Amino acid sequence: MSSPQGKKPTILFVPGSFCPPFFYTSVSDALERDGYETVIEPLLSANRAPPDPAATMYEDASILSSRIATLCDENKDVVLVMHSYGGVVGSEASKGLSKKGREAAGKKGGITKLIYVTAVVPEIGQSLKDVMGDLLPSHLIVEGEYMSHVIEPSAAITFSDIPLDEGVEWVKKMSLHSVRSFAEPLTYAGYMDIPSTFIFCEQDQILPLDFQRRRVQTIERCSGHSLATLSLVAGHCPNVSRPIDLAKTIQKALVDS
Repeated sequence: MSSPQGKKPTILFVPGSFCPPFFYTSVSDALERDGYETVIEPLLSANRAPPDPAATMYEDASILSSRIATLCDENKDVVLVMHSYGGVVGSEASKGLSKKGREAAGKKGGITKLIYVTAVVPEIGQSLKDVMGDLLPSHLIVEGEYMSHVIEPSAAITFSDIPLDEGVEWVKKMSLHSVRSFAEPLTYAGYMDIPSTFIFCEQDQILPLDFQRRRVQTIERCSGHSLATLSLVAGHCPNVSRPIDLAKTIQKALVDS
């Protein structure tokens, strides 16, 4: 469902695990130069550290849902762009916020599209951990309720499409992340009710292309609808390695819808 009278939607980024909001600034800046309002929603699961208790995926989703609802109440159409773990959070947070559903309830605004960027997309009842299985990276260090990265091995895989020394600097900027958020199952799947697009990242070494294709198959099987797909020649974090290309691909997803 497109925005009325040519009004551009607000694009809300849902980051991947360990990723601070500024990891997406280059993409959001490119979109804003083309007239889009953007919001990058920080994840509580990646924004706490000991001695505070680690946040849950459900806390991430609740905070995101509140942000979306606020934008909708301002009569804004919203597009979620979900990266990696963000695919779980965004799917969960979309309940009751579709444009179609809000219109039927006499409310303004709503989510018009979900865009999954090399994202983890579970079925209802599954967690990220269930879906990834043996693909969970071996370079993660678990200490209590939090995870961190072994820097150089992580850089080589997470940022495989940029020079290793640059990737190392990006990994150093990553936050801790909640262990429990990876194990909490989806209770609602936004892709069941909201038009969606999946952006493949062909060189991803965290979520290989075959894994991404299976996520598309999951969405199609569960929703009963075919899914639009687009591709980028990029690794796991195109927001870092290919921000302009990612911005253009997001816009293509919106135009094609």
